[in-house]
Amino acid sequence: MFKTGHRFWSVVFTGEGAEDVGGPYREHITEMCSELMSKAVPLFIPSPNQRSGVGTHRDCFVISPSATLPMHLGMFEFLGRLMGGAIRSNEPLSLYLPPIIWKKIV
Repeated sequence: MFKTGHRFWSVVFTGEGAEDVGGPYREHITEMCSELMSKAVPLFIPSPNQRSGVGTHRDCFVISPSATLPMHLGMFEFLGRLMGGAIRSNEPLSLYLPPIIWKKIV
């Protein structure tokens, strides 16, 4: 999975008349990233600057130190594959990570 330069899947929103020529796919990716940066998925937590409301990058999230279960590690592996595939397909991801994390990734 994610070894191609093309879109990974096709998206159809039930009840909507949109054809997947890019819009629904991008919306789905954006929604996935929003869910990753929420309390629904235990991988990320708000950054200290976000929690205290001071400093720069207050919209960023950091890796949760409690995300250590095998299930969490599998989720991180999926996220890594998603990021790699997004780079290959030139599809931006709406992940709000602080510069220090991006520097480690790149």
